[in-house]
Amino acid sequence: MGTLHPTAFAANYRRYTPEASNLLMRIAEALGRIRGARVLPAVADQLRASAKVGTIHFSTLIEGNELPIIEAERAARGQLAATTKAKIELVNYVAALNLIVERLEAGALELTPDFLRELHGITTEGLGRDEDPHFKPHHQGQWRDGAAVVVDRVTNTVLHEGPPSGEVPGRIQGMLDWLDAKLAARAEPSFVLAGVLHYAITDVHPFADGNGRVARLFQTALLMRSGAMPGQMFSFERYYAADRPAYYAALRSVRENTFNMEAWLAYFLRGLAEEYERVAATVDDLSTLVSAQARGPLQLSASQERALAALRIEGRREFSRREYEVAAGVGRSSAGADLQELVRHGALVPRGSGASTRYALPTAGRQSEPKGRRGPKRSWTDARIERELRAFVEGRTEWPRPEEFRSAGQGPLYAAASRAGGIARWRRLIGP
Repeated sequence: MGTLHPTAFAANYRRYTPEASNLLMRIAEALGRIRGARVLPAVADQLRASAKVGTIHFSTLIEGNELPIIEAERAARGQLAATTKAKIELVNYVAALNLIVERLEAGALELTPDFLRELHGITTEGLGRDEDPHFKPHHQGQWRDGAAVVVDRVTNTVLHEGPPSGEVPGRIQGMLDWLDAKLAARAEPSFVLAGVLHYAITDVHPFADGNGRVARLFQTALLMRSGAMPGQMFSFERYYAADRPAYYAALRSVRENTFNMEAWLAYFLRGLAEEYERVAATVDDLSTLVSAQARGPLQLSASQERALAALRIEGRREFSRREYEVAAGVGRSSAGADLQELVRHGALVPRGSGASTRYALPTAGRQSEPKGRRGPKRSWTDARIERELRAFVEGRTEWPRPEEFRSAGQGPLYAAASRAGGIARWRRLIGP
C-alpha cells in the first residue's frame, strides 16, 4: 500500500530537443519496420528467446556478475541450479521478467509502489545475508531502512547519496503519480517517460541493494505496458553493459547539470534507437533470408525455421552439421536430411566435404546492387566486420563508444557489428 502523503515529483527537461526528436524518429522508423515485417513463428520465438537471454546477462553484468552468457541461457530455460550468489541473481532475474510478462498478458500490469517492491523482492530473493552489514534478509522487497551512499571504491569518493530513508515511500508514490498523469494525458512518448523513471528510481535509491536492476526491470515493464516492445524481442541492457562507465556517467550528469535530464535522456534514447534498429535489421534479414535466395519453392519445416533463426540471430553465417543439430534440436540423420534439402534449394552453400563440411548462408544477391554501381559491396560478412573493426580499434587502449563510430563515419560498421552477434561479442573477440 502506498503512502498517504506523496511527495510531489518534477522532471526538468525539454520535451523535444533536436537530438531527442531525431532519436525518437529513428525509434519510430525502426518500430515501423519491425511491425510491418513478415517474420515466421520460429523466428519470432528465437528473437524473443535471444532478447531474454541478453537482458538477463547484460543487466546482471552491469552489476558485476561475471558469469558467461551460456549461464543466462540455462537460467532462461529453467535449467540453472541456484547454487551460488551469481547464479541466484540470474535465476531471480528470469523470475522477475516472467512476472512482468504474466501480469501484462493477464491485463494486470499496474505500475505501483507495491509492484516496484514486488520486483525487488523477486530480484533479490535469497541474496540477503545476516552477516552482510548492508543487505540482510529483511531488506528483500522492502524500502531501505538506512542511508543510501554510493562510493567509488577506487577513489573513495561519494558518487551518489539518496534522500533519507523516511522519505522513500512518499518520493516513490509521488514519482508514480506523476507517471500515471503523464500516461493518462498521452502527451509524451513512453520512451521518454521510461528514461525519466529509469533515472528517478536510481536517484531515490529506494532499496538497500539492487536498485539498478529494479530500475531497468521497471523500464521494461513500462515499455511493455505501453505497447512499445512488440514481440518482446529487445534487450536494451546490452547498450549499457557495452560501456558501463558511460552509463553511470550519463546517470550522474543529471545532478551535475542541476537536475536537468536532457543529457541523460539523449543517452537513454540513443540506446533505445540502436536496439530497435538492431532488431529491425535482424528481422529484415531473417524475413528475406530464404525467400530472396531460394532457387525453387521451399516450405521450411519447424526444425529448419528454428535452426536458421537461431543461427542467424547469433550472428553466424556459417556453421557445421553438429551446430545445426543443436540449433534445430534434432538428431544426426534429421539434421543431414534438413541440410541436404536446404542445399538443394540454394538456401545454404556447402563448403568442404565429409565430416568437415560447413554450411554457409549465401551472400550473393542478399543485398542486390544496382547495375553499374561502383565501389565495395554493401553486404556485411563476419570477415568484413572483423577486418574493419580491427582496423578501427588498432592502437586504442579502450573500445570506442557508439558516438565515436558515428563521428568517424563508421555508423554502418557499428550497426553491422550490433546485428552480427552484438558489440559485446566483437569486443571480446578483438579487444582491447
